[in-house]
Amino acid sequence: MENQRNLPTEIVSDILSRVPVKSLCRFRCVSKPWLSLITHPDFVKLHYNRAFEKEDILHQRRRVLIDVPGSNSLFSFGIDEFLKRDDHGGDAAAEVEQSDIDCVYCHEEVDSGVMLVVPCNGLLFFTVSNLDLYLLNPATRESKQLPGPEGFGMDGCSYHLFGFGFDHSADDYKVVYGRCFDDGVDFGVYMLKTGSWRVIEERYPYKRAVTDDSKGILVNGGFHWLSRRVGDQSMMIMAFLLAEEEVREIEAPPDFTESDLIYFSLGAFRECLCVSQWILQDAGNHEFWVMKDYGVSESWTKIKLSIVMLDSGNILPAPYRTKSHDLLFAKWISDFYLYNFDDHTFRTVSITLFQEFRDAEVYLESLVPLN
Repeated sequence: MENQRNLPTEIVSDILSRVPVKSLCRFRCVSKPWLSLITHPDFVKLHYNRAFEKEDILHQRRRVLIDVPGSNSLFSFGIDEFLKRDDHGGDAAAEVEQSDIDCVYCHEEVDSGVMLVVPCNGLLFFTVSNLDLYLLNPATRESKQLPGPEGFGMDGCSYHLFGFGFDHSADDYKVVYGRCFDDGVDFGVYMLKTGSWRVIEERYPYKRAVTDDSKGILVNGGFHWLSRRVGDQSMMIMAFLLAEEEVREIEAPPDFTESDLIYFSLGAFRECLCVSQWILQDAGNHEFWVMKDYGVSESWTKIKLSIVMLDSGNILPAPYRTKSHDLLFAKWISDFYLYNFDDHTFRTVSITLFQEFRDAEVYLESLVPLN
C-alpha cells in the first residue's frame, strides 16, 4: 500500500489523464496534492490532448450539443457511445432516448432563451435573449457571465455577430462581438485573461446577409459570415481574422443564385468553408458548396445531397466524422444524418424529445477553466 501511495507524479498524471472529467471533478476532493495536480494547466492540457491520441478516449468524451429554440437550457448526448450501443448495421434509423440526453446548463430566468452556442476546447460561449454573454464548461458545469463592452451601445444596431475561439498568438481566448448597421459593421474583442474589451475603431462596408446566422464559423484562424457589400448588395463572405483582428473578403461560390425559394447557411465541412443551399422549387433538394482551398474562389465545389425534405431548414455539417460517415443536422426539425459521401447513403438519428432544434455543435469534455 505504501508503494501505491508513493507512485511517481508522472505515472499518476498519465493514469488520470485517461479518466472522464466527471470522475476527476470528484477526485479533486481526495487530497490537496490531487487537487493541485488536476487543476494544474499542464495536466489540463495533457488531459485534453489525450483524446486525440486514443480513439476510445475520444469516443468517451465527444458529445453533441443541442440548441433548442425558446428554451432556457442546453442539452447534450454522447454521440459515439450512443452509436456503439445502437449499432444495428446498415442504414437503419436510430432514435436518441430521453435517458441518453443530459441538461448541461439551465438559465436561472425561465423566460430567457439560450441562443448562439459556440464551442472551443471544451468551453461554450453563448448568449441569452437579452444579449447577456456567458461562458460555460459543460463537463464541470462551471459558468460565468461576461461583462458587456462599455461604450459599445446598441442604438441604431439592427443585428449582432458573435465569435469565440482561442488565439494561439496571444495565448488567450477571444470573444468577437459585431454590430450591424445600415452602413456597415464594427467589432469589439474581449480577452478572457485580462477580462477587458477593445473596440476596433473602424466600420467595415458589409451587412449580414442571413438573418438567423449570427454565429461566426471558425475556419483557418478567422470567423466567417455570409454578408453583402453595402454598395451593390452583392453576396460575399466576410472574415474576421482572430489573431490580426482585421476583416477580409472571400468570394461567394460561383453562380450563387438568390431567390425567395432558396435558403442559405454558412458552415464548415471537414475544416473547409461550406455554404448550404436548400432549394424549395427543386423538390426540397439540398446542396453544399465547399471551398476546398481556403481563400481560392476557383476551389468552390458543389456537392448534391441525396436527402430530400420539404419541411426542414438547411442541412448543415457538424464537426463529427467517422471512417465512413459525416454528421449532418437539419435546422428546425429534430434529425441528424450520418451521411456517406462516397455512395450518398445515410442513416437518420432522431431526437423525439424535442420537436426541433436551431443549432447543433460537437465538443470534447475538458477541464479547461473559465479564468
